[in-house]
Amino acid sequence: MSQVDKSQSDPQSPPSSKGRLRLILLILLVDLLGFTLVVPLLPRYADLAGFSPTRIGMLMSAYPFCQLFAGPILGRLSDRYGRKPVLVASQMGTTISFLILAFTKQFEFMLLARMLDGASGGNILVAQSYVADVTPPKDRAKSFGMIGMVFGMGFILGPTLGGFLSGIDLGPNSLRLPFLVAAMFSMIAWIIVAIKLPESRPAGSNQGTESRVIGREGVRTVMRDHRLQLLILSSALLIMGWSSLEGTFSLFLKRRMGYTPGQASWAFAFLGFVGAFGQGFLIRRLVVRFGEKKLVVAGMCTLIVGFLMLSQVNMTALLLPTLVVVGLGQGMANPSMTSLVSRSSGPAVQGAVFGAMTSAQTFARMLNYSFANQLLGRFGEAAPFYTGALALVLGLIVVRLAIRRLNADPLDSHSHGA
Repeated sequence: MSQVDKSQSDPQSPPSSKGRLRLILLILLVDLLGFTLVVPLLPRYADLAGFSPTRIGMLMSAYPFCQLFAGPILGRLSDRYGRKPVLVASQMGTTISFLILAFTKQFEFMLLARMLDGASGGNILVAQSYVADVTPPKDRAKSFGMIGMVFGMGFILGPTLGGFLSGIDLGPNSLRLPFLVAAMFSMIAWIIVAIKLPESRPAGSNQGTESRVIGREGVRTVMRDHRLQLLILSSALLIMGWSSLEGTFSLFLKRRMGYTPGQASWAFAFLGFVGAFGQGFLIRRLVVRFGEKKLVVAGMCTLIVGFLMLSQVNMTALLLPTLVVVGLGQGMANPSMTSLVSRSSGPAVQGAVFGAMTSAQTFARMLNYSFANQLLGRFGEAAPFYTGALALVLGLIVVRLAIRRLNADPLDSHSHGA
């Protein structure tokens, strides 16, 4: 019997690379279902608890703040001790955070839960490292594209489930149910990691990683290249604009349109569906014809128009077409920006550069979650969309400068990591 036959017939043998890839993608999807189920409901939950806009902003910002610092630490720990033990520990932290949110309305405990979830939020980044470990370099673009597809599915299914659960009348504790279900999803993901997922990187391995969140190499590479500086700044401004919607949309729908938590979750699901359609179907056809440079500009322009439209919406008949504009704009801008950064950095430092970009985006999201909620509380529902549009205008200016630099000084003239 050949070695291949033995491995296939032995039930104790570890899964193949494809099997491990499918398993980690399943874990990501289950984990994202919990995360996306909670995010649309958290501002409303905090609002019902009587928190001020400042405190709601703090709750929203706590996650990216802690993720910004914990992500690199978890990445280095997973490099040293292996991916699996870090995933097991961080997944348990996420589960505990959802349970705390389900059983308290005290601000200090809710803030602690959000900080714990953020500190555990590196589990997604470690999972991305796992994908890089088990995928040959020539197939990594495809594998990371599958991660994008999983994110799209999560941002459709999670809010949809949240809308359904929010409609179940349990009296004053109705909003606890989605948090308990989110904890259940996180626990399921933890069980799969603990029991089924094989280690992809043995402790003490000397093999380098291309997917660390951020490191000195990424910072040095970005600082040496003005094109990358402009692209990463524009990507941060894109996320800063987008987070104006993420952090306030649920309260906007309540105050402007009288939406229930369930209706707000359905609106999030619709937006997620449009965005997934843009990223998964439309972008692949448009990029062949127009290229990333034109699409990122078109996407950001579309987002600006969508945000200005959203600031004036006051009925569902206007909301749905506006969300189509916003979702398609994000669906064009975000993957095109990522592709531009990828094409502007050499293969040897691409993981480090993406780490620098991820950290810049997380920092932008952290700042604007708090700022946007302050604006909503002080100046009204439309204010976050005006400032979000302004951030996008600034991002558009910066990305056009970056494209001009790219046209004048293409990648071939550089030798990142060569």
